[in-house]
Amino acid sequence: MPTRNYLFYALTNSICSKCLVKVEAKIIFQDDCVYLVKHCPTHGQEKVLIADDIEYYKKSLEFIKPGDMPLRFNTPIKYGCPYDCGLCADHEQHSCLTLVEVTDKCNLSCPICYADSGAEEVSTISHQPRSHRSLAQIEKMIDAVVANEGEPQIVQLSGGEPTIHPEFFEIIDIAKSKPIKHLMINTNGVRIAKDKSFCDRLSQYMPGIELYLQFDSFENEVLQELRGADLRDIREKAINHLNEYNISTTLVVTLKKGLNDHEIGNIIEFALQQKCIRGVTFQPIQAAGRLEGFDPQKDRYTLT
Repeated sequence: MPTRNYLFYALTNSICSKCLVKVEAKIIFQDDCVYLVKHCPTHGQEKVLIADDIEYYKKSLEFIKPGDMPLRFNTPIKYGCPYDCGLCADHEQHSCLTLVEVTDKCNLSCPICYADSGAEEVSTISHQPRSHRSLAQIEKMIDAVVANEGEPQIVQLSGGEPTIHPEFFEIIDIAKSKPIKHLMINTNGVRIAKDKSFCDRLSQYMPGIELYLQFDSFENEVLQELRGADLRDIREKAINHLNEYNISTTLVVTLKKGLNDHEIGNIIEFALQQKCIRGVTFQPIQAAGRLEGFDPQKDRYTLT
């Protein structure tokens, strides 16, 4: 009797990456890696790498704690996870970090942008006009977070590029008037680099704010592929301004396997030299949807 060339470990649920229908999935161990194998009735089988260290993967599952519930739920359970998100009553965890998207507009047009933002006035995907949220809309969004969390641990102003919102500092004032423990600003750093007076005014909100600064590479070729522009000079000027005003900053690195993963050590060493930098966050990318030429069986850069 023949033996399968993998070890079945567990059964779970996933979604088809093409049509987003919920499908059953196997977690298997094969060739010293962990894979998710799922089958869509319409699009057939998918196999996705989720870890390349089996023992580490199993060890990570040993730590389990009861979820911390939000103070309220916003949507009913109707279709099941992930379709009822918002938060539905079946959600196991409160919002540890909440993103408030204040604008769809941006001063870059990154090829990898998952938020469908860009410098063009109209989205190239939805064909809808890009716009800034009004202060009333933004306060309503922040109030919803506060109602859910009581005292939100972390709220991150995002977009688009939040620093180009014409009422950016009014948004900060609204956020600072709420019982938010830590306020972050997700930024590509372009305005930070070009407008020193902006940094001066931003520093007046310290402590209690932090910049979440896009910082992917020291190499032009990498930046062109990820961001569509050579941002090396922008990054240097932004860091200089942030150091001058000592504005608390986390570097955020989008990692693509085989593209910039060789720079991890260099980025950490650079961060250790900077007065303003408090940490580095690495965010592995999975090219999906409109991005092509990506094999989820071998091209994913996993946590392990």
